[in-house]
Amino acid sequence: MSRGAKVGLWVLVIAVVAVVFGVTGVRRLQKEEVQSIESVQEREGIPVDVVRTETMPVEDWREFVGVAEGYDQVDLMAPFRTRVEKVHAEVGDEVPAGKVIVSLDTYDPARIAMNLRTAETQYETARVDSLRIEELFRSGAVSQQEVDHVRAATEAARAHYRTARRAVELDTPISGIVTAVNVDDGDYAADEQILATVSSYDRVRIRLEVSEAERALIQVGLAVRLRPGRRGMGARGCSSDPSASLDPAEDSLLLRGSVAKAALSADPQTRLFAVEVVVDNVGRVLRPGALVTPEILVASVDDRPVIPPAAVLQHDGREFIYVVDGPEGNRRARLRDIRRGVGNGAFVAVSDGLVSGEWVVVWGQNNLEDGAKVKIHADLTEERFGTWAGRK
Repeated sequence: MSRGAKVGLWVLVIAVVAVVFGVTGVRRLQKEEVQSIESVQEREGIPVDVVRTETMPVEDWREFVGVAEGYDQVDLMAPFRTRVEKVHAEVGDEVPAGKVIVSLDTYDPARIAMNLRTAETQYETARVDSLRIEELFRSGAVSQQEVDHVRAATEAARAHYRTARRAVELDTPISGIVTAVNVDDGDYAADEQILATVSSYDRVRIRLEVSEAERALIQVGLAVRLRPGRRGMGARGCSSDPSASLDPAEDSLLLRGSVAKAALSADPQTRLFAVEVVVDNVGRVLRPGALVTPEILVASVDDRPVIPPAAVLQHDGREFIYVVDGPEGNRRARLRDIRRGVGNGAFVAVSDGLVSGEWVVVWGQNNLEDGAKVKIHADLTEERFGTWAGRK
């Protein structure tokens, strides 16, 4: 073997030995590092994040989606197939009761139009006869009884004429806003076609469809609130408001009402239950036809200790949390069985097993066992409770 080959062989051997020792050293360092973390946790405690429990009221508001309608709403329909002579209002007009909204062709050959022309002729004849009899009475040619008879006949003819005219001059029986006009002057309307809609919306009704589970939570009379202009979370979901009170500025914008109806049986097609809520439309900020997201208060509880849902662990049908006690440097995690109360997605009221002011673990609890030494990594009370933190 040449001198150069021997040198190359020795270099290769040295390199292999170096790699082996290097890998072994890294593994030893990693093992020592793992051992050092375990020893640090044993000495200082397992790091956890906590919140200090607060006492507050909790409300469970469930949000739904529906369409607002005027509480009193009238659809003006064509009594027969005919031509529209005149539309007297536009969408958005505010109209008084008795205002004619649509006039139909009085010269249409349809039976109702013919009845109108006949009634108009009869009324005009009765009116002229009444004037003639009044003149004869003043001259003493007829008796008071004859005058009374003619007057009664004239009033009957006028009433019949008004009734017949309402069939072709469609007026609104309620005061409100014209929310729909479906025809123009000169259009032909089908029999029973809705020509216009008038709504009185100082109050609005909102029709909802809910699942069987949701229907079990809803009763007639439950409180309803609605934030005008708010885009909801979806067809169903729960709000995250922790308390009975909202910010005063926001609270002043809420529309309030109640559940008016709740069906006992489901629709056979959709398998959903119909629920109707009625809301006071203060300032008329809601327009009929608007998509809205009312919230129904399905449960509430007065002042109770509350915690974030993430703090609650479950095992074999038990619900429990870890509470931190002890002085700094020797804090311990204590397993505590609890009984959960009303929750709203952001907070859970604890009915039994917790008092206000205790530290509860919200992160790191999966690494704990009863009596484990812990170290508070972060206090998330302010973050989780916001403006409620510190209130008693």
